[in-house]
Amino acid sequence: MIRVVTLDPYDDKVMAKFSRTLYTAFGVGSENSGSVELPAGLSEPLDAEKVLEQVKGVRAYKDDKVLFLTSRKLKERQLPSGTAPTHGFARFGKDRAIISTHGHKDLEAGLKAVSRHALHQLGHLWELHHCLDPRCSMYPPWTPSFAAGEASFCTFCREKSEQKIRLAKS
Repeated sequence: MIRVVTLDPYDDKVMAKFSRTLYTAFGVGSENSGSVELPAGLSEPLDAEKVLEQVKGVRAYKDDKVLFLTSRKLKERQLPSGTAPTHGFARFGKDRAIISTHGHKDLEAGLKAVSRHALHQLGHLWELHHCLDPRCSMYPPWTPSFAAGEASFCTFCREKSEQKIRLAKS
């Protein structure tokens, strides 16, 4: 199950559409699991890793993946190759990820791009690596063409994610 937890208010109808996109991509349940307060002491731009460490009170089962959604800007990450804009972050192979709708008028206006980033981060939770197919959501998100692509996986990444989901313990 993918549990979408918001850190800011979003329209329920758009959240339902967003959850359907995730369900279509992964073939597992996806639901809006409410909202939680941002931990005290965190300021914008948000440090994605700290948010994932500090957010409490999310009800989830062992094999659930939790995707936090915020409208706030995420802090850029320092990589060996330079500074990278951060639209999302996931702990590879773990259970939590965060994505931001910052830079879009609202979730509905940026649904396609935000959904693609969500699939990318959720893919990392299921231990998917970056893909060489530019049509795939696992294509590196820092490329100029990433946001224009569809929220879907190539055949290889889809099969690999399905295999990981089938191997889940609960």
